[in-house]
Amino acid sequence: MNPARAPAIRSRLALLVLAPLLAAVVLGFAASTTRRPAGDIAAAGLLSPWASKRNPLNTYVAKFAWAWTTTLFAAMLLTAIAPPRAVLRYALATLYWLAMTRWFFGPPLFDRLFVRTGGECQLSTAAPADSPYSMSACRAAGGAWAGGHDVSGHCFLLLHSGLFLAEEVLVPLLLLSSSLQPQARTASPAARWAVVAATLGLVAVWLLMLFFTAKYFHGFDELVSGSLLGVAYWFAVYRVRLLPL
Repeated sequence: MNPARAPAIRSRLALLVLAPLLAAVVLGFAASTTRRPAGDIAAAGLLSPWASKRNPLNTYVAKFAWAWTTTLFAAMLLTAIAPPRAVLRYALATLYWLAMTRWFFGPPLFDRLFVRTGGECQLSTAAPADSPYSMSACRAAGGAWAGGHDVSGHCFLLLHSGLFLAEEVLVPLLLLSSSLQPQARTASPAARWAVVAATLGLVAVWLLMLFFTAKYFHGFDELVSGSLLGVAYWFAVYRVRLLPL
C-alpha cells in the first residue's frame, strides 16, 4: 500500500467513527416520545431500564469513559511506537475533559454555565448561604441540580472519547497492520488486532449509550451543545490544527 495514502486513510477512519456517533444522537432524539423531567430519576426508571442512570452500562462503562479510553491508549503505546506528541495530545485531551466536567479553578465549566443560565441546587430544606455551586456538591448535599442549561455530559464525553480513540488508537494500529509503517512495529499482529477489537467494541457501546441518552435525557439544545463540545477538541487539534501537535 502506498504510504502517500496514509493521510487520506487517517481522515476517513476518524469520520467513520464520528458519523455513526452523531447518527446515534439524532436517531435517539427522533425516537423519543418521553423526556425525563429534571431530577426525576425514579420516574425514568419506570419507563425503561435504559431510562435510568443506574443501568449497568451507564454506571460502570459510560461514567468511566475516560478511564477506559486511557486504558486503550496505554495498550496502544505498548503495541506500537507512538510519537511523543501523541502523549501530549492525550494530556491536553484529558485537561479539556477535566475543565469541562470536573474542575476549572473551582466548579467545572459545565456547572458554571448551568448556574449562569438560571440553574440552581434544589434542596429539600432551606438553602444555606453557601448553596452548592457544583453538581457533585449538590448531589452530596442531597439536592437536585435543576433549572439551567444542562449540557449533555454523555454526548460530550462519548464523542470526545470516541474521536480520540479513532485518531490515537485505531489510526496508528490500522496503519501498522496495513504495512504503511512497518518500521514502527513492536508487537505481534495478534496483540495489535486485540487492541483494535477492544476499541471498536467500546465505540459500539458509546453508540448504544448515545442513542439512549438522546432518547430519554436532555432537550435538543442540550444535546447539540454537548455534541459540539465533544467534537471541538478533535476538530481543533486534528482538522484545523490550531495547535502544532
